[in-house]
Amino acid sequence: MTEKSDQDRSMPDNDHDDDETPEYRRSIQRTTSRGAPGETTGDTTGYVPDAADRSRRAFLAAMGVGAGTLALGAGSVAADHDEIPRDSVELGDRGISTPWLYREGNELKDPDGNTVVLRGVNVTDPARAESLQWRSPLWQNIEHATDPDRGWYARIIRIPVQTGDVANVDPDDGSILGSPTDEVDPGEFTQAQLEAYVDEYLRPAVDFCREVGVYCIVDYHRHDDQSVEYTDPDLHEEVTMFWETVAPEFAEDSHVLYEVYNEPIGPYAGEGQNEEYDVFDPEGEETWLLWRETAQPWVDTIREHAADNVIIIGSPRWSQWTYWAPEHEFEGENLAYAAHVYTHENLWPLAEVFVEPSEQVPVFLSEFGWTTDFNADFLVGTPEEHGAGFKEFLQEYDSIHWQVWCFDPFWQPIMFDFDDSTHDWELLGGDYQGEFLRDYLAEKRDDDVPLASDGTESPPAPAELSVTRSSETTLELSWTAVDAASSYGIYVDGELEAETKGTEATVTVDSTGELEVGVTAIDEDGNESNPITRPVSDGDGPPTIDGSEPADTTGDGLYNDLTGSGETTTTDVTVFFEHVDEPAVAEYPQYYDFDGNGQVSVTDVVTLFDSL
Repeated sequence: MTEKSDQDRSMPDNDHDDDETPEYRRSIQRTTSRGAPGETTGDTTGYVPDAADRSRRAFLAAMGVGAGTLALGAGSVAADHDEIPRDSVELGDRGISTPWLYREGNELKDPDGNTVVLRGVNVTDPARAESLQWRSPLWQNIEHATDPDRGWYARIIRIPVQTGDVANVDPDDGSILGSPTDEVDPGEFTQAQLEAYVDEYLRPAVDFCREVGVYCIVDYHRHDDQSVEYTDPDLHEEVTMFWETVAPEFAEDSHVLYEVYNEPIGPYAGEGQNEEYDVFDPEGEETWLLWRETAQPWVDTIREHAADNVIIIGSPRWSQWTYWAPEHEFEGENLAYAAHVYTHENLWPLAEVFVEPSEQVPVFLSEFGWTTDFNADFLVGTPEEHGAGFKEFLQEYDSIHWQVWCFDPFWQPIMFDFDDSTHDWELLGGDYQGEFLRDYLAEKRDDDVPLASDGTESPPAPAELSVTRSSETTLELSWTAVDAASSYGIYVDGELEAETKGTEATVTVDSTGELEVGVTAIDEDGNESNPITRPVSDGDGPPTIDGSEPADTTGDGLYNDLTGSGETTTTDVTVFFEHVDEPAVAEYPQYYDFDGNGQVSVTDVVTLFDSL
């Protein structure tokens, strides 16, 4: 079966020197990788802007910050995507309200409880858009993708942050260092480069998304190098550093979602990329569990720094194994799961792999599409077969969020053709995906968007809630402060018990049994966040599981008898495995940390099983 990775086996050398002109690039456009369309520039023909041309200050000046409210008119970006002054473009009445979103079951909701489905496009890396003479600044592409005058109604923009483009940024002044590349080895870019990248390129693009009224996904984007396994220690350090830097930057931006890792590849079930495999078999499940164990710390890092942003989680084999997400969810709140599919024969019909998870957890089809002529079968399709197939699938399973790849004339599958002499973008119709998906976005433009009520935004929820029972009827609470909060609401089993201005509280409760405690942030206008909640046991062991009281039959403080039967059997192991992600278990490592690593995971289940 053809895997997405076929692109890498037949991909030609993209490191061109003086040959890298727009004309040459057009000639190889359809024989290079989807993620690497021959954009490497040489010293002679490449365009390397200096710091003054491409600094954040220049970008913000071009955006016309402080110019006031803009109205739609003749100043809208023309088809010519050469750089033009930002303040010459009038945005007018476009976009949607972008309040905080929260998860409820398999759906995302706005603060008023309305179901929200986010449909839009992928764009290029924001630094890549500034690296080449024939490319236009990313704000122009985002403006185009949201321009009703040209029939575009993207409600979300996915922004890929490529490691090679981060490594191509000067850490001192944010200028572009040289020829761009897609990926570098893990650990090759520095935190100083990442900070400069965020300041000069990512933050302006994210701010422009807010200005035009769309959500955006900030995506840590690796997909190309199959030798880099997601269990690589150097990769772990890089991803951790990435999210420690990026997550707090946009933690107060309600329109920003985070995608943990674009396309993890291996390790995975089967011995190689061309091996036959079945996502539904036990090896597939083992692969998902290994991925979850590896990626959970990255999810935790994001949530530690950003309490409310939705987090989207991919899966092994280029985010194709979404099937296992509802069976073994990650720990945390406001989580969603990514799915990527093009015209892969082994993933069609789409319903078999992606429907079941979409009915239980939020799913983002954050990459999909087709083209007509390419060297990899997994990208080649037709509107009659694959366009209609995608549309039928998304119509029937309408809780799925989707972002087509790619709003670009170079990154495959493309939506535009490119005129080398004028730099015009021409929307591709016929057998290409451009017109088909633009028209589908227009058809869905008013469906499932957030409904603005009084125009106010609630503050983000507090984070890192800690609850201990100091006596049978006394709870000690603490949490991290929220900048926008003037006070905090304390809830017990859904009922408001107290309000405080600090980040610690002592609460007296009537019940000595199990409780759920929550804390909300309240701003000076009375707007209240969603709660952060924690289960609280009765103080004498962990909470019940399916009505049974777990027991410690060995006296070591660990509750090995999860069914309360008086002994430990394989039934206890099964119950442990089925509930290992649930708060009643996951929040109590003091009772279930059998492997001694300070947290509850599937390895504790294995340790308990080995003890039988």
